Amino acid sequence: MLDPKYIPLFLGGFIAWMAFVIGVGFFGSRGKREGEKFLTGGSDMNVFLIFCTLGATIIGTGSSIGAIGDGFKAGWGGAIFGLGSALGLLLITTFVSIRRKNFITMSEEAQYYYGGDARVRKLMGFMMFVIEIVWIGNHVNGGSKYLSYVLGLDPAWCKLITVCGFGAYVFIGGYVAVVKADVVQFCAIIGGFTFIAFKAIPLAGGYETIARTFAEHGKAGAMGFYGLGSYGTMAALALVFSTVMGVLGTPTYRTRIYTSRDEKVARRAFLAQGGMMFLWSFITALIGMSAYAIMVQNGDTLASPDYAFSYMATHVLGPAVGLMFLVCGMSATMSSGGSDAISGVTILLTDVVPSVTGRKIPQRHYVLASRIALVVALAIAFVITLFVDDVIAYIQKVVGSLLPGVGVTMLLGRFWRRATWQGAYAAILSGTAFGIAVLLVPSFAEWVRLTFGGPAIPATALAAVSGLMASLLSAPSAATEDERVAAVFAAREGTSAHFARKPAEI
Repeated sequence: MLDPKYIPLFLGGFIAWMAFVIGVGFFGSRGKREGEKFLTGGSDMNVFLIFCTLGATIIGTGSSIGAIGDGFKAGWGGAIFGLGSALGLLLITTFVSIRRKNFITMSEEAQYYYGGDARVRKLMGFMMFVIEIVWIGNHVNGGSKYLSYVLGLDPAWCKLITVCGFGAYVFIGGYVAVVKADVVQFCAIIGGFTFIAFKAIPLAGGYETIARTFAEHGKAGAMGFYGLGSYGTMAALALVFSTVMGVLGTPTYRTRIYTSRDEKVARRAFLAQGGMMFLWSFITALIGMSAYAIMVQNGDTLASPDYAFSYMATHVLGPAVGLMFLVCGMSATMSSGGSDAISGVTILLTDVVPSVTGRKIPQRHYVLASRIALVVALAIAFVITLFVDDVIAYIQKVVGSLLPGVGVTMLLGRFWRRATWQGAYAAILSGTAFGIAVLLVPSFAEWVRLTFGGPAIPATALAAVSGLMASLLSAPSAATEDERVAAVFAAREGTSAHFARKPAEI
């Protein structure tokens, strides 16, 4: 915990920063808070805005807490999460052509790929909402790490403060508020973390001292290629797989495509951010490695590697720089949480509600409905966080369990026109069933961890095989491109598009 005399400085600084971010979001979203614009911002974002909001989202809890924690315990292993994130962003560039269709959710995109079949949209809509709840929970959990370490408060109270923090500007301004707040927070993240990395390495005695410290404590392998000698090859592959599939299967990143001005804007932003994330991964690893060396030199101990970031802020860098460190870390968590929250609300109102009720929410009710849905989503996520703790373990286990089926479904639909709605169901349900078994059966989870490093690799393989086999055993759709698009927009309105569904000749 921080020296009590500095608690008012840190708490006051955090409150002032969040007030500033909320103000930016509120004033930046004027004119874009009515009807569907509350959720999409008018789908006219330029390269700079998409680049910044992508960066603020992906440099989130996993990067600022989890990756630094991995750097703390496994040296260059702290760069593995960033590698997976970069690969995921680059892979998404193969999907940006979907911007031409003017879809607004990942469920609509999936429905289009699978012959316009509304059954795919319904299942995907449900899965997408669950996935967003999972990610929101991860960000709440991460943000609370900072506050609980600094303030010494009960973790439950810290989680409540965190969820209220990023929920505030989403509630007030919707999607545009999220994007404008992300720009401010992204600049703080990049500037702050880079400054801290350059300051932390000399404080640790330089890179040679850091390497010697790891070697003297039996972690010489941490300084090799991606720290595989310490992290473990299968564990590293599992983290890369879970991260890549997490990016592919998380609606937040697809939302950046749907809300960009055009396909070209989306492609440029994703390519640029993918390259930046690759370079960024080494900065987070260096901060974690520096924190480990400094902790050993000071004779301190940490209850969890996830506290490495907060340890640097409160015990190493001094009050002023430490406050900046805290603001940067909370910005990373808050920006990611806000983005996932607005994506979850969009999916709930655009996909789930029309599928259940058969009616689209009237434009005049959109803002109220969005805010009610936001409160519900945040409340569910908050409850989930009461049962989880470690950030990277959460990503490897929960995200690695639930997202591979969805990621495989999107890949099959995008690149294989022979894929059928039965194949989509088989991929999603088999991958998810495997993941749930991992989450609920400890002995099975341990076997999967020891054999594959985590659930992401086997879940992905099972989903792919199931999707391929089910598609080959069922008749492909004969719907034309225009018919598929018409079916998507009809489903958005809560109706059904009627067109010939004769199977195509094989």
